[in-house]
Amino acid sequence: MYNINNIQIDKYFNLNEFQCPCCKRVMIHPDLLNNLIILRTIINEPIYINSGYRCKNYNSQVGGVEKSYHLFGMAADIHTRTVLIPHLAIHAQQAGFKGIGVYKNFIHVDVRSSSYKWEG
Repeated sequence: MYNINNIQIDKYFNLNEFQCPCCKRVMIHPDLLNNLIILRTIINEPIYINSGYRCKNYNSQVGGVEKSYHLFGMAADIHTRTVLIPHLAIHAQQAGFKGIGVYKNFIHVDVRSSSYKWEG
């Protein structure tokens, strides 16, 4: 089946990595992509997108907050194969992310206007 979002948007990322799993819509803020590219360069290994854009229905299904940055294409939940989660969070801050949530197997990064960090 043809995937309309199978578009390379950078040498490291494909648009379909950011699409909503339920409706296949996608939205990505340019600052999110730019910071992910910077982060990818810093860690020098692939970044895997667990969750990018979410429509309202999917965000609700996964228990996302009502005004989640995922709804606006301004957030991604990510992991790598070898970089430890705490170290990935430090590198994410170096890459310019303002919102950083540290979870057991991934970090949430977003491009909000002011710094905010949490553990989930």
